[in-house]
Amino acid sequence: MVFSKIKRFIIGDPIASHLEEGERLSIPIALAVFASDALSSTAYATEEILLAVVGTSYALQANLLSLPIAIAIALLMAIVVISYRQVITAFPQGGGTYEVSKERLGPLACQIAGGALLIDYVLTVAVSVSAGVAAITSAGLPGLTYESRLPIALGLIALMTFINLRGTKESGKALAFPAYFFIASMATLIVMGMWQIFSGQVTPLPEVATALPVDPETQSIFGAALFLAALKGFSHGCAALTGIEAISDGVKVFKEPSDVNANRTLVIMGCILGTIFISMTFLAYHLHIQPDHHKTVISLVAGQVFGPGSPLFYVFQAATTIILVLAANTSFSGFPHLANILAHDGFLPRQLMGLGDKLVFSNGIFILGVLSILLVWVYQADTHALIPLYAVGVFLSFTLAQAGMVLVHYQDKHKGWKQGLVINFIGAMTTGIVTIILTIEKFTAGAWIVLVAIPILIWIFRSINNHYQSIGRQLALPTESDYCPTPFEHTVLVLVSSLNSGTIPALEYAKSIGHHVEAVHVELNKRSTQNLRDHWDEWGCGIPLTILKSPYRSLVTPILDYVDEVEDRYDHDIVTVIIPEFVTKKWWHNLLHNQTSLMIKTLLRMKKGKVVTSIRYYLKE
Repeated sequence: MVFSKIKRFIIGDPIASHLEEGERLSIPIALAVFASDALSSTAYATEEILLAVVGTSYALQANLLSLPIAIAIALLMAIVVISYRQVITAFPQGGGTYEVSKERLGPLACQIAGGALLIDYVLTVAVSVSAGVAAITSAGLPGLTYESRLPIALGLIALMTFINLRGTKESGKALAFPAYFFIASMATLIVMGMWQIFSGQVTPLPEVATALPVDPETQSIFGAALFLAALKGFSHGCAALTGIEAISDGVKVFKEPSDVNANRTLVIMGCILGTIFISMTFLAYHLHIQPDHHKTVISLVAGQVFGPGSPLFYVFQAATTIILVLAANTSFSGFPHLANILAHDGFLPRQLMGLGDKLVFSNGIFILGVLSILLVWVYQADTHALIPLYAVGVFLSFTLAQAGMVLVHYQDKHKGWKQGLVINFIGAMTTGIVTIILTIEKFTAGAWIVLVAIPILIWIFRSINNHYQSIGRQLALPTESDYCPTPFEHTVLVLVSSLNSGTIPALEYAKSIGHHVEAVHVELNKRSTQNLRDHWDEWGCGIPLTILKSPYRSLVTPILDYVDEVEDRYDHDIVTVIIPEFVTKKWWHNLLHNQTSLMIKTLLRMKKGKVVTSIRYYLKE
């Protein structure tokens, strides 16, 4: 009762199943839910490029590569968006990369995709919230220091978990204003920044001679340094693509026609994301922005455009912080839906299949919150330490999705299949190469953890699946069509600690279900045992009483040993153990009593051929 009241207070009143259609999302709200992750990546993707290229030799020349790198990433982004539009059309039931891989690439590929995406969703929460906290501490507000990151991040993840447990539509409404507020703030920054640059209020970077040195040896070193800088910047900047796949996983949450609305939302998101990403990189390049350990690049850009202490600067920082934190909501939508699909296929526990009171997969949401909190705590909410773990799983799932779509086009040969095949083939090759680059370039920075985690998850998937298949075989109905249940004999043991009003109903019940009934008492105190003997003839209902000695004052061990002895003594099919229990009126009264019966029941459940029954006596006060 108390638990139910607490639950209602936290997540609100339950929603009836027939109202599920009303909980689905329109395009404006769905954009806020699913685009938050992708939009938030614009707050740190440019910074990741600059951190990669500026930290190399020939730093000034390498910095000139930031804009071309951003354009290359934007082109890759367009390919991925087009690919996932085709995924949604081909698999309108949702599941995205996982469903494509399962349908066309086989069990191992779909398990790899499932593992990579689950890891990606957990990392999305950790990275987004950590980046949001970095924006808070970069604002220079009193009392908020760099060291404040961890407690703030943990609290924000707990808050996001709470919001999502209240339902998809409710969390979507909560996200709508912050998402559009961020878009408006970013548009204001871009317009003002561009106007300042092109009106001459900001001096552009001086032209730098990019011709290679004449000396062949120096020339080769110079060229190799620039190439490596570009490659590193490209791999780091690909963080801008994170979150694109989430819409394909959660198609079912869109209003009908769900696949059409999901595709429209995906295109809108891609256009907004690409525009903001290229514009932010352009501004950072022309404003001479260099990465700072304690301040984000996006805050430095805003500081130059709006003025570091202006109201617009703090408004922009607030918008950035909110979108970064709420970007985690994309995962809170995608992770439970993917976990539900994996559970349906027998790769995850079936508890992840059930819809909660608010028509959301509550268990999946809760698990995601716990895993994200653990990850943030381990990495101390450090965005730059988390991002190397992030991109490998994302691009691995991109590659599998597009490779699967190549087979869809080739095998089904639907209208326009040749064009789709070419697009997806190019996409699969591109994202596959990026996956290899990311794996090599970020291996020592933490990508190896993901490469180890995915095989572990695959082993877990297969172990769970084998378990469920084994259960299915063992629980299959008999093949005989004339099967009829047959009665069996059983021995009934009543565990008696003392004679009281709660013991009598258990003795009466035992006599009603069996002919061979025996009461069992473990002697822990001679006086109590003698008192039981003195009153047994009057209140024992004619049932024989067995006293078990316990020289080491153990209650559980003598009972378990005696149950085995009785089973060997009698040629009966079942041994039924009855445990009298009293139920207190208030839940906290239970804390004042030992829970020995719970331990006995748990241990007896592990023994074949044993039935354990509790006969409860309810106390009035």
